[in-house]
Amino acid sequence: MPREEHDYSIPSVAADGPNFLARLVKLNRYLLLLLIIPTGVIYFWPPLKDRDAVQQKLVLLSLKRDSLKTEVYRLEQKLNNIKNDPDYVETMARDRLQLQKDGEVILRLED
Repeated sequence: MPREEHDYSIPSVAADGPNFLARLVKLNRYLLLLLIIPTGVIYFWPPLKDRDAVQQKLVLLSLKRDSLKTEVYRLEQKLNNIKNDPDYVETMARDRLQLQKDGEVILRLED
């Protein structure tokens, strides 16, 4: 039985075939890059906006925290004076309750 020989070689392509395929592959790479960049921008842009808003809120909260710290310090000083300074308590009572000592005259001047 004679054996038939089959030609399994790669078929010949026209003269511009391989060059055309190489250019098509490069074009596909560039198109892929052009799709990746806008996708990345679209994906990361909203978190950047949110980050800016959160940073502004952080600044406002920091300012509020600082003002509250000064208020706490003032109130702690006041509490310390009330606990330890009888003259301060006397002055506060006389001022708020409009009290006076015997023989003392209080003059109040309004602005």
